[in-house]
Amino acid sequence: MDEQKRRRVSLVGPVILIGLGVVFLLNNMGLLAWSVWEVIFRLWPILLVALGLEIILSRLSAWGSLLALVLTVAILAGALWLIGPDLGTGQVVAGEEVRQALGGATRAEVVIEPGIGALYIEALPESANLVEGAIRVGRGQRARQNFAVVGKTATFTLRAEGGTFGPFIGWNDQRGWELGLAPEVPLGLEVNLGVGLADIDLTGLTVSNLEVSMGVGQTTVILPDEGRFQAKIEGAIGETVVVIPAGLAARIRVDTGLAVSDLPDGYQQRDDVYTSPGYASADDRVDLEVSQAIGKVTIRQSGTW
Repeated sequence: MDEQKRRRVSLVGPVILIGLGVVFLLNNMGLLAWSVWEVIFRLWPILLVALGLEIILSRLSAWGSLLALVLTVAILAGALWLIGPDLGTGQVVAGEEVRQALGGATRAEVVIEPGIGALYIEALPESANLVEGAIRVGRGQRARQNFAVVGKTATFTLRAEGGTFGPFIGWNDQRGWELGLAPEVPLGLEVNLGVGLADIDLTGLTVSNLEVSMGVGQTTVILPDEGRFQAKIEGAIGETVVVIPAGLAARIRVDTGLAVSDLPDGYQQRDDVYTSPGYASADDRVDLEVSQAIGKVTIRQSGTW
């Protein structure tokens, strides 16, 4: 009986859960940036190490479980030291220029998939090109571009392939993509990012459809102020911020798991759908779906920050 009791002693698991809960609480209180989840995501192998130590050492006694906890904390401290600000040194290669002409197209479907890093998108000044910008990828990575025109519709895909993504490989502002899109052409835009930061300013662009997906990190999307379009923005862990221009009516469906939400005042609510005044008759409007599993969703009208 005593042996069975000793085997049931566990400290590592509860401490990990309490720690994650504290991080989540500080996020919600605005005392800790949501980008901390990117660091936590990179340290997930330590959970496996902690589980292994717990299984082996907790069999000895309660002191064994305490020793497993101490060793886990020591390993965590060492990992945090390794992924400090100098970790990115040597991990980034020279930048690459992106420049793609329209090729006679009058509309376009654009897919951007950096995988990991920081992504910035905005409207180009007057240009004959569909996409312009610069990208910087990690060692072993390359950016693959595909472009085709069928009828009057152009399809452009830019995605990162290969690389050194792994449990302790992170990113910094050096590993980033800065891209501009043509404002005159109606666009269907899809953005997929695994871990990182996405800052997407669609002001001045003509958008027919928008899809944004983030694994772990922060996403900020400023919607265009004109047009009728659909937008779907998804996040797993982190923070999602959506800015709706003052002249754009919106119908918003929000799906949150363990996330908190902050939505504009004055919207009519029915279940999980929020509708702005005058939506049904508005010339410029968006059907917006926002989902966040863990973290925070903030949706604001321009000028209400």
